[in-house]
Amino acid sequence: MTTGPRTVYVIDDDKSVVRAFARLIRAAGMKAVELSGVGELAKIEALDPEGTVVADIRMPGESGLTIPAALAERGIPLPVIFVTATEDEETRADAERIGAAFFTKPVDQDELLNAIRAAGRSDR
Repeated sequence: MTTGPRTVYVIDDDKSVVRAFARLIRAAGMKAVELSGVGELAKIEALDPEGTVVADIRMPGESGLTIPAALAERGIPLPVIFVTATEDEETRADAERIGAAFFTKPVDQDELLNAIRAAGRSDR
């Protein structure tokens, strides 16, 4: 049995990244839901209230930075962890301002899993 969220919603426009993160999450004993964009998360009617989101920031369409506010509007303020290829101070500051963890690709798998587990234990 693992400690951490029951479900991790993985959002990235790069399908290979989504698959790799999903495999890692499943191997750690958690459920992974694979999504290719922010809009797909919005379409899920019943999000796991004990879930966590792992998302890219820069994707075609809506930015990943909109996820925390959109979840809060739905009354499901899930923790969000951003994993992005964009390493700039403005992007990092934006993520930190909304209270999200931030990693740059390529990310260390153990560090990502530790962040997911910590988010799952955080007070909701």
